Amino acid sequence: MSKLDKDDLPNASVGKIILYGEPILRRMNKTLLTIAILGLLTLFTSAYYTAPADSRIGYKAPQLVLGNNNNNLSPLQQYRGENVLLTFWTSADARSRLENMRYDRLSRMDDASFVHVSVNLDRSENVFKSIVDLDNLDRSAHFTAASNANQIIKAWRLNEGFHTFLIDRHGKIVAVDPTDKDLAAVK
Repeated sequence: MSKLDKDDLPNASVGKIILYGEPILRRMNKTLLTIAILGLLTLFTSAYYTAPADSRIGYKAPQLVLGNNNNNLSPLQQYRGENVLLTFWTSADARSRLENMRYDRLSRMDDASFVHVSVNLDRSENVFKSIVDLDNLDRSAHFTAASNANQIIKAWRLNEGFHTFLIDRHGKIVAVDPTDKDLAAVK
């Protein structure tokens, strides 16, 4: 291999490149330092990143706050760390009402691996209370969203019908309108 002459390296100082290579090393060091800083920033910011909430399978469940400004209740927070079966229903929708009754009965079984939280979206609290009594539902697991039904419908994408969501111990939705097989798989 022969030595480089000046003519082989236009616009560069031959002595610096051949003897020390400083300009190239400095640029490489700056590039590596920049990559390392960006990597550390990514690592630290990802530790504080929370996945977006969405009512689709695989996403963290949206927040659910019931009540008015004076008396707010968050039933999902109450059951954090447990599997939750969250049912939305109204008295006018026969399918959702029947499903709610079925899930209520399943949750009362000794081997149930989930907690049932039922949210009624009727506009009348009196209608809600009457149906809970009529259907012999567990009062402690049934809530009304009469005051903020529109916000819940939007957050949980219930515009085209009411659904039941199976939420795991980490707050992630694992099934929508779960089957008996889905419920049996939850431990």
